[in-house]
Amino acid sequence: MLPLASLSSENALWALCFAVGAGGLLTVLSRKCHLPTIVFLLLAGFAFGPEGIGILDPKALGEQLPLIVSLAIGLILFEGGLTLDFKGFTQTSPVIRRLLTLGVLTTWLGVSLSVYIIFHTSGSFALLMGSLVIVTGPTVIVPMLRRIRTHQRLCSILHWEGVLIDSIGVFIAILCFEWAVEGGGAVALPNFLLRIISGIGLGSLGGYGIYWMLSRGWVPAKNVNAFSLASALLIFGTTELIKPEAGLLAVTIAGLVVGFKKPSQLREVKAFKAEIVDLLIGMLFLLLVSRLELSQFKSFFDSGGIWVLLAVVLIIRPLSILVSAHGTSLQWREKALLSWVAPRGVVAASMASLFALTLAEQENPVGDPALMESFVYSVICATVLLQGLSAGIVARLLGLQRPAPNDWLFIGAHHFARELAHSLIEKNNQSIILIDTNARNIELAREEGLLALQHNGMQAEELYQDVEALYGIGYVMALTDNVELNQLIMLRWSEVIERDRVFGWIPRNHASKEEQVSGQAVFRDLPRPAIASVHLNSKEHGLYYSDLQPEDPPLKDPDCPLFLIRGKQIKALPDAAALSANTRPDDRVLIYQKSRS
Repeated sequence: MLPLASLSSENALWALCFAVGAGGLLTVLSRKCHLPTIVFLLLAGFAFGPEGIGILDPKALGEQLPLIVSLAIGLILFEGGLTLDFKGFTQTSPVIRRLLTLGVLTTWLGVSLSVYIIFHTSGSFALLMGSLVIVTGPTVIVPMLRRIRTHQRLCSILHWEGVLIDSIGVFIAILCFEWAVEGGGAVALPNFLLRIISGIGLGSLGGYGIYWMLSRGWVPAKNVNAFSLASALLIFGTTELIKPEAGLLAVTIAGLVVGFKKPSQLREVKAFKAEIVDLLIGMLFLLLVSRLELSQFKSFFDSGGIWVLLAVVLIIRPLSILVSAHGTSLQWREKALLSWVAPRGVVAASMASLFALTLAEQENPVGDPALMESFVYSVICATVLLQGLSAGIVARLLGLQRPAPNDWLFIGAHHFARELAHSLIEKNNQSIILIDTNARNIELAREEGLLALQHNGMQAEELYQDVEALYGIGYVMALTDNVELNQLIMLRWSEVIERDRVFGWIPRNHASKEEQVSGQAVFRDLPRPAIASVHLNSKEHGLYYSDLQPEDPPLKDPDCPLFLIRGKQIKALPDAAALSANTRPDDRVLIYQKSRS
């Protein structure tokens, strides 16, 4: 063991600081590598803990560890409630709605039955163990979907399942935990109901209180984030004081209420909470994983754990998909891939460890807390590592893998961008997605049959990570009227995709040095997109395809080449000089020029 972990007076401080610092760094590294954060945290937890090099000893925190864990998970669940998209749920496909209802029940009861039969636990404890593996974490599924590059419909199903099932699974797990703590049976029913009513009642009251103060303008704009954080902690602490073990349910309900009521400051609160949650997840996972012992996993597998894992992966998940997809248009290959991809993540692990710590403090705990913890972490390792590494191969074997990301994202949905998208889609079958903050532009684009999303194009990392419609993005084009804004957009997107795949309208007369531009300046002879939109709308100018040959004369001065099309390849052009230098026989070029009629 390294000497840092053996200094008794500073152990607690060191353990906490190291967990926060290393967890944050590993989260950044995982985002940079586009891999699930949980993979890095799992490996680091075992490596840094007493079972590894011993640089991190969570036992140094003593009795404060459950307190730190419960507070952190309370904030994570509050943020999860904020982000639950009720509108998204109502607009999802029947498959997703069934996965969140019939699929959840099938998984919960199927896993619980397997645990009950193989481990011979009590019914209430089996239901608790089954509830902990309902969730499929979005922090795991998003990087996986980017790697396997499956079809849009399957991406949408897996994405929305991961996003929406978190709160549902957590709610069921908390209810099962409350029931298990009370000992189950008819005698425990009054206390169980009182605990549930306390959590739901205080959570609803606290959530509405947060919304009321925000909507009435009582909270200054600069204090909104601090107020929401403090309020979540206050709701958790107050509920625990009135009715112990009901705090987690209360903060989850409070987050759901605020997310449902949607105060105008919700976007800022969610962004702030997401940053805090990233930090807390990194800290939590290192502390929780490093306290695990290899002996408890040996005991788990000696007790028949391998059969439970096989049942979860090979029987219960496929059964859940079959029940949820019955009577839908999903083909057998799509059902097979959905059956194979169901990674569990951070929420399942955190809840399992918190429940294990709480149950271990009881004189006569219900069931075996170490068994429950070993079961959940084994499911996480099996699904994240096994399915994560093989999902791309399975998708390819089933013929469900798309080529390398090739879609174009236009940031700007004005008339010029819409006409440009139509020209590329109709003649080249190119996938184009438009993003704009202007609701009217988005509405017009959708009326014209284009895929358009109302988002801020500056939020590159959030869009790239969280918006499932953008999983196939290979190229980005900044098309706003503001040149400086285009440069900022290009800078942001060049941090998440390759720099040579980021483009932006920067006119020739703008004082921008080439080395100051992150990406490629294109359409340099084009007037402002707003002016080009007016010209196209009035039919004064148009977008035309021309078949060029190397010996053809150069374009006339007012003409602006936009895209060079060579087979299935599409290349954005800076100017006419670049066109002349790159033209080959049978190339086509899309040109903005005066109307030919």
